Amino acid sequence: MQFFNYHHLRIFWAVAREGSLRAAAASLNLTQPTLSAQIHQLEDSLGHPLFLRAGRRLVLTEEGRLALSYAEEIFSLGQELQVALERRDAGVTRRLNVGVVDSLPKLIVRELLRPVFRLSSPFRVICQEGSLDELAEKLAQHRLDVLLADEALSGEKTRRMFNHQLGASEVVFCGVEKLAAPLRKGFPASLADAPMLLPTEAMPLRRGLEAWFREVGVQPRRVAEFDDMALMKDFAADGLGIVPVHLAAARPVTELYSLRRIGVAGGVRTNFYAISAERRLRNEAVVAITTQAQSRIFA
Repeated sequence: MQFFNYHHLRIFWAVAREGSLRAAAASLNLTQPTLSAQIHQLEDSLGHPLFLRAGRRLVLTEEGRLALSYAEEIFSLGQELQVALERRDAGVTRRLNVGVVDSLPKLIVRELLRPVFRLSSPFRVICQEGSLDELAEKLAQHRLDVLLADEALSGEKTRRMFNHQLGASEVVFCGVEKLAAPLRKGFPASLADAPMLLPTEAMPLRRGLEAWFREVGVQPRRVAEFDDMALMKDFAADGLGIVPVHLAAARPVTELYSLRRIGVAGGVRTNFYAISAERRLRNEAVVAITTQAQSRIFA
């Protein structure tokens, strides 16, 4: 394969994102014939067609989708390089924009981010909370550096973003001592009609727990459901029900909320991910997060 022209790759990237030569020509202030000619030169150098025509629109071929994923990463890195050099010249502390899916346990998020504050080159961390879809859109727009989630992105979004698994955690049921003590004996059958505080049905943990309840043949009494996992634990601390807690965060949770362990929901596991626009992680702070997760939190 011949060495290709990165200017041609940027033209291809713009056309792929806009979906048509006309729209890309307007955004780049170039003529459509110029764009078409340069894309053909790129296709010749790569040895594969990158687009197929579907009516007035251009549709990426399989090779085009692969090329786009690399182009996204290449130009994202170029933008990062420019920003990093500008900030270094200005002596500005670097920013780490982190998206946190709202169902993610905050004590785990705290442990994941802890090593960022110990790096020799300082970072200012900006955390934004929201749904996976909302935050994935911000990541695609390069408004986030990394997205921390308890489920992987799938489908079309994985063309532009990459799932990096941090690890997995089992789940343990906890409650105040007066609730926990009688439920330990005969667990998990003891959970039948036990007062239970649960995450809402949209959350991955809830779906896993409901499958486990069916598997072991118990039906607890569902007292309340929560989008906010911290609020759920506050209610558990008041003795209103027992609560599922990720084992990776069980020790600080039980200490903070004065809860006691009852038993592990065997087979229920939550996977945790760092999602980025990079196929291979290079951001120093994001690498620190993944190292902390894999060597300590989920080891």
